[in-house]
Amino acid sequence: MADDSIEYRMDGGDFGGGGGDFGDGGDGGDFGDGGDDGGNGGDDDQDDQGDDDDQPDDDDQGDDGDDQNGDDDDDQNGDDEDQKDDDPDGDDNDQNDDDQNDDDEPLDDKFASEDDLAGVDDDVFQSADDFPNADASDFEDDPGDWSADDYQESAQNLFGDHEFFGDTLIQQKTDEGFLPYQDQRFNQAFDEIAPGTSGAVHLFEQDGKLFAFGLVSQAVLSLLMARYSGIDMSGLDVATTEKGEKAPVQPLPPAFANTVEKDAVDLRKYCSPVGDQGQTGRCSAFAWTHATEMARNIVSNESQQLCPNYTMLEFQRLQGDAKDYEYAHSGGDGTESGPEPGTVMVKQGTCRQELWPDDEVKSDAERFELEGTPLPIAIDDVKKVLSAGSVVHVSMNTGEVFSDVGRDGVFNAAEAPWGRHGRHAMLIIGYTGNFYILKNSWGTDWGDQGYCYVPKNVLVASDPEFIAVLLKREGS
Repeated sequence: MADDSIEYRMDGGDFGGGGGDFGDGGDGGDFGDGGDDGGNGGDDDQDDQGDDDDQPDDDDQGDDGDDQNGDDDDDQNGDDEDQKDDDPDGDDNDQNDDDQNDDDEPLDDKFASEDDLAGVDDDVFQSADDFPNADASDFEDDPGDWSADDYQESAQNLFGDHEFFGDTLIQQKTDEGFLPYQDQRFNQAFDEIAPGTSGAVHLFEQDGKLFAFGLVSQAVLSLLMARYSGIDMSGLDVATTEKGEKAPVQPLPPAFANTVEKDAVDLRKYCSPVGDQGQTGRCSAFAWTHATEMARNIVSNESQQLCPNYTMLEFQRLQGDAKDYEYAHSGGDGTESGPEPGTVMVKQGTCRQELWPDDEVKSDAERFELEGTPLPIAIDDVKKVLSAGSVVHVSMNTGEVFSDVGRDGVFNAAEAPWGRHGRHAMLIIGYTGNFYILKNSWGTDWGDQGYCYVPKNVLVASDPEFIAVLLKREGS
């Protein structure tokens, strides 16, 4: 509800095409031209609302964003003179033509038996007996006939002991001191910008200012920021558009195909800290960087913070749209589908986070390559890959279900993503029954400290693409 004690000064012009108190002109009003009203006025840093990642003029007042280790990205604006050494436009042909890591060994020979699989500790696996509130039916695979009520009951059995089970974004923000703000005129105006926006953007009031939380596409975010400069939009997460064609699904090699699926797998002990991509198109770069960090931890017992920005730069070179460091940091218009980005990580690697941007990034990246084999797989093979101690990159359609995830991290099984708000990439690092554990890149304030639990039916309905990262035991 609107707070009658606060003068919002809205009229018809505020929600239509011109100026007004929520636009960028005229008298500014209570939510006018940015000023000191909590709006960002188009500024990239968006007033550092805690999770702002690593823009060049950020004073690191909040989370360290994609730095993951607290080191700021320093020179994101692309004016660092070391660009001449790193050649961001990609015309130095540094895609390692010698293919030093190119492995022509057939997959069926490379992963022929269990002895070829990377070993993980037994404590990442659980059985149904480890879940006292669940029964055997919670761990039976959903063949496609589970209802939303079935998923809700199973979620209660599996996650009901979570401190915040049943939480929503609205409850989380209320606990943080925000008041839900409802005005139907905003809903109508948001949907005029892009149908469905009102269902994915939640407005809150605090100290006389309006804040938006939820999920939109990058294009819609730009329109909202231009139209409503007096609303703080820094709490909105963004999705990208699909880029390229999905790769055909491939069969698993014998070592993985013969793996017995566990009741539950949780590989979080091998994960690097959750990153924050900010309002950029770097989701896939984060997911592949996290996969590289995780793979090196599992295979080589190496813990190292790597750089999603350099990963994004390498992807843009692959795609032919590389420009400079600033564009790499922005994510451009996203990353293409298929296993090719993963193959770039295998051949090129990515540098340590603290070196970005620096003239040593290229040589450093060669030390930190993805120790795995990217392979497009079907959803029915995801549990086998995870049970074998490997991980899976997933890109999927988004929807309103993404915009109301609470601190329990559990997605609502009744809301299927439709892709209207774009796509998003994450890393699947485990599952419990029919709920997949995904590591996101929206900071630790989102979901269950940066992780979420996605029901299989939601994943199936999201037009997903799964790229497994098959890990091989060292020396095998």
